[in-house]
Amino acid sequence: MDKLRALLQERRIGAGIAMLEEHREKFLSLSPGQCHAGLGLGCLAQWLDVGHDDGGLLSKLLAKFANSERKQLPLHDYVHLRVAEAAVAMRREDLTDALQHLETVLALAREIEDPKITLIASLWKARCLRKAGEYDQALEVTRTGIRLALSLNLPYVAAVMRTLESWILFQNGESKEAERMLQEAEAVLRQTDDFITLGNIQSAYGRIALREGRYDHAMRHFDASIDYFQRRTSLEGYLARSLTNIAQAKRFLAMQLRRSIDAQRQRSRLGQRLVGPSNGRDYAGQLERMHDLLRSAQADLGKADVIYKRAQNHHGGGNVDVNLAQIYLDFGDLDSADERAGEAFELGATKADYLLMCRARIVQAMAANARFEEQIGEAEDPSRFAQLAHDCAKEAVDLGERTESRRLRAQAHLCHGLTLVNGFFTDTEAARACCDRAEAYLGNDRRDALWQEVEILRAQILHAGVEDPNLRAWSQGEVGDKSLQQVVGDFEELLIRKVWENENRKVSRVAHRLAVSPKKVRRVLRHLGLLSERN
Repeated sequence: MDKLRALLQERRIGAGIAMLEEHREKFLSLSPGQCHAGLGLGCLAQWLDVGHDDGGLLSKLLAKFANSERKQLPLHDYVHLRVAEAAVAMRREDLTDALQHLETVLALAREIEDPKITLIASLWKARCLRKAGEYDQALEVTRTGIRLALSLNLPYVAAVMRTLESWILFQNGESKEAERMLQEAEAVLRQTDDFITLGNIQSAYGRIALREGRYDHAMRHFDASIDYFQRRTSLEGYLARSLTNIAQAKRFLAMQLRRSIDAQRQRSRLGQRLVGPSNGRDYAGQLERMHDLLRSAQADLGKADVIYKRAQNHHGGGNVDVNLAQIYLDFGDLDSADERAGEAFELGATKADYLLMCRARIVQAMAANARFEEQIGEAEDPSRFAQLAHDCAKEAVDLGERTESRRLRAQAHLCHGLTLVNGFFTDTEAARACCDRAEAYLGNDRRDALWQEVEILRAQILHAGVEDPNLRAWSQGEVGDKSLQQVVGDFEELLIRKVWENENRKVSRVAHRLAVSPKKVRRVLRHLGLLSERN
């Protein structure tokens, strides 16, 4: 046991797994009556956490330890038994049960004066809190664990915990500090074969790049994480997560191409000459590249889905469903988008996973909004889709507020705002309030696809709040074949007429308000037929 614990602390994972396989029969024979049986269970649990595949052995061994046998265990063995139970609960995604076991371990560890078991329990507790979206508490527990690891001269364990700290900081919008911590942890662990943590570091680099809108860089880091996770067959759960991440990067890159294509279409529709080498062939190539990226993302998600289903991983499977639903939306397949989002919500509900439930409702609101837009002008009353979108978006906001994810809250408020200006509600003031809240949650985090959603909502609020068709067109950059001088002339006429109406049709007031000559005001109003030649 001492050798296995030492290998674990030194992050010599391959050597430890080989030793476990060599002594597998000893673990198979563990029973409540044996000396240090609980210690053996705790040791096995810790090796499962770093990538050992026990084939379900730990769960089978725990079944031998009924309540009557547990009462006979020494306190030290009992504490390690609860560590093992926490590991099993974490594997089945029962965070509440896992946290209960870990709280017991932390309380009893003080009685047996075992700081190393306190360290393991702290690491696992922080992970559970992070998965539950309790970022503030997770950060506090993680930092306490790092200080303990350093005091025990366990630099590798401290580096592992620092990667968790960096992830929480990243979730709180502190990307630069998170990246610095990752680099420090990577420098410590680079010479080890802790493929889980090294792969997680690359994955975290990729998520930071995604947040900054550097999608090509993100894909390179996710590819690197995939390489680490493929080095052990027992790490396929981590592999599935990286496949999901790289699919997201491909989708974001596809959406970037779509915006470029839409801009080209807009210029073409307005009769403007395309600048640079863009032509019909380039346009078609971009469209094909966009579809290739989306299809490749679907393939990655399909592989991840198989892994998650085999492992019965609800959270991972739900994330795949949400990402696939978004891609179906991109393709315009609203039925499939609805179906996948609904599956994600049900998976989240089984575990009270508010993060997943919120994301699923956001996609369902987007799909309902799309159905509303499609049915405008048709015989069937589209209002039911508008109301469905509103209900889903409002529930997403409520679910988001039950987490500490600022970005998810921002996304939910943006979804609600987009629903409020969807042509049925046209509540620009409420939509503007949603946009303001989302912007406040994002802070200075303004470089990725989520910030572009803020800009889209702002534009739609402006568009919805403008009654004049010319202003609507100009706000979208649509000027037809008119020159700038002609557009300025049209705007002057519109402005002078509106101010004239607001100022009780007094020319002198208009001239004073706009700081122009009364003569110009009269000339414009006569041209509009609002004044006779005698006035």
